[in-house]
Amino acid sequence: MAGYQTPEAAAMAGFPPEYCRVVASEANGDCAYVLLDTGSPGQPYLYGVNCVRVGAEWQESSSGNGGGWSLTDERTELGVWGVWDDVEPEADLVRVEFDGRVSEHPVRNGIYFVVWWNQPVSIEPTVMAIRVHGEWRGC
Repeated sequence: MAGYQTPEAAAMAGFPPEYCRVVASEANGDCAYVLLDTGSPGQPYLYGVNCVRVGAEWQESSSGNGGGWSLTDERTELGVWGVWDDVEPEADLVRVEFDGRVSEHPVRNGIYFVVWWNQPVSIEPTVMAIRVHGEWRGC
């Protein structure tokens, strides 16, 4: 498997660059989560990619068209939770509950993207509400 200089480059491998763009990306040590938009203009199709650094190069480790949990450390059986989606363009915040804590995260260009590192599969995040024009709307 070929390696890449950045997790974003590893995530985009195999996608024609004219039809794919990086929406968001976050790294934690030798792991990264990259969110791609592979849809046409005005019609996002989001695709999440987990990447791992092996030596000096990044490689894709798993991917899919929905958020969820992915194993990142076989020894501890911990992984990364990722939640993301497209929402109406006027939205500016998303409220998420995870492990008994509620937090708010920005919406950028009609897309939210939130990750939690080093987590067990048994604790699942829940998107509670999205703020549009200053009003919270339940999900």
